[in-house]
Amino acid sequence: MIHRSGTLTYSRFMAMAKRSTSAPLRHRTPSLEVTSSIVEAALAIIGSDGPDSVTVRRLATEAGVAPMSIYNHFGDMHGVFDAVFEYGFTELAEALRTSTTSSHPVLAIQEMGGAYRRFALENPDTYAVMFLRVVPGFEASDESFLAAAHSFEQLSTAVQRAIDTQHFLPGDAAIVAQEIWAACHGAVALEILDMCAFADPTETYSALLVSLLRGLLLNPAESAVLA
Repeated sequence: MIHRSGTLTYSRFMAMAKRSTSAPLRHRTPSLEVTSSIVEAALAIIGSDGPDSVTVRRLATEAGVAPMSIYNHFGDMHGVFDAVFEYGFTELAEALRTSTTSSHPVLAIQEMGGAYRRFALENPDTYAVMFLRVVPGFEASDESFLAAAHSFEQLSTAVQRAIDTQHFLPGDAAIVAQEIWAACHGAVALEILDMCAFADPTETYSALLVSLLRGLLLNPAESAVLA
């Protein structure tokens, strides 16, 4: 159950992205097994009954742990949602990192765009916590925003490579990457929220990626590679 309550703002996200290449990701708890079970339980509850149904008692029951374990690991429910947020972006970063099989810089970005949509559609409840503000009053910690910045860095690095190899027009790689991400997010959010106006969202999304990338090419004749 995805509640339509707005979208994630990026000002803080972009500020953290500037730190992402030098700051390693840290894990908030030594017990990854407990953390994973509670995160999975939270996502299952969000998917079936919405975020308002995620309580310590229900989480403990779903995850098969004592309620005190949740307090010990996360402090409160804010900490649980923060872990879900961080988990989602860590998984997204890995999906983007492993998606590229082409040595061509532009095709590699096209592959990343496809991986982004697949992640969102395969993990709609995680994506909703990450981007769609389904948890009222939730504000991610700096540590979790750093995980988000690492996922953005995958795309930004790929864009920089396309600029450096003179496939893309000269520009600020972070800004170009943000433009690509914003367009992909918009299309994916519409699809997840069942607001896509076209019968075949896969075709629409593919066409969107091609249009975006063609507009960034230094040599328009190279657009044939995207056909």
